Amino acid sequence: VGFLFTLLLAGGVSAARARTRAARRAEAERRYRADLERAVEERTRDLTAEMRERRAAEQRLAQLQGEMVQANKLATLGQITAGVAHEVNTPLATIRLLAENGRQMLPPDAPDLAPDLAADLDRNLSQISRMTDRIAQITTELRGFARKATGELGPVALKDALDAALLLTASRRRAQDIRLVLPQIPPGLRVMAETMRLEQVLVNLIQNAQEALEGRPDPEIRIALQDDGPVLRLSISDNGPGLSPQIAAQLFTPFATSKPEGLGLGLVISQEIARDFGGSLTAGPQREGQGAIFHLELPKAA
Repeated sequence: VGFLFTLLLAGGVSAARARTRAARRAEAERRYRADLERAVEERTRDLTAEMRERRAAEQRLAQLQGEMVQANKLATLGQITAGVAHEVNTPLATIRLLAENGRQMLPPDAPDLAPDLAADLDRNLSQISRMTDRIAQITTELRGFARKATGELGPVALKDALDAALLLTASRRRAQDIRLVLPQIPPGLRVMAETMRLEQVLVNLIQNAQEALEGRPDPEIRIALQDDGPVLRLSISDNGPGLSPQIAAQLFTPFATSKPEGLGLGLVISQEIARDFGGSLTAGPQREGQGAIFHLELPKAA
């Protein structure tokens, strides 16, 4: 009986050990599978991240290539603009000279001309002279606008920069019959900026406002000035349709635009220029249907 009991006991112990070994093997296999699955998941995440980074890099490369192409186009356009402005000056000077000579050659008491006709001729020749002066001013601004910016900051008369920007955008404003409300800007009020780039920002903001007013009744652009001590704030607003929340959320995102032929770079470049000046360019609270407003803050020159 003792032997039988011992045998049964040994068999039980052996079976228990077998079950333990089987459980350990099962646990080891489970851990191995878990480790393998974890390693596969980590590798999958790594590969996914690498693919995502590669796609992002490809997108950045395509974006940079597009920006380079556009920059080359803009540089070429600037050269063409400067060249056209230069070529216009020669015939323009000739027209002015002929008009002035015509006025001088016109006798005040010409017997062959009726007094009214003489007066009309003098008035027309004077108008030609004034128009040539105006065209010369525009071509001068165009040549200056196309000139490469120096990148050096210095005191810039805010009124002069705004007047130049208004001159460059005047033709479309007249065509749309846009009412313009301007602030009183002291001639001696100066900001720390660079003339050409400041004009570029102002032209962009004014053009955007004018485009927003296309086909609107009673179009109006308001420019307001706020002097906050060391900082000047120039606000440009319109009474157009305003900006939708989707457009407002990506105003300063490159290549994001609601214009069919827009590039989506104007506001981005303008914001960077403002930052370079030590200022800022921001959009005011947007209320769809009530126009848009932009605030350009610039450090005041001492």
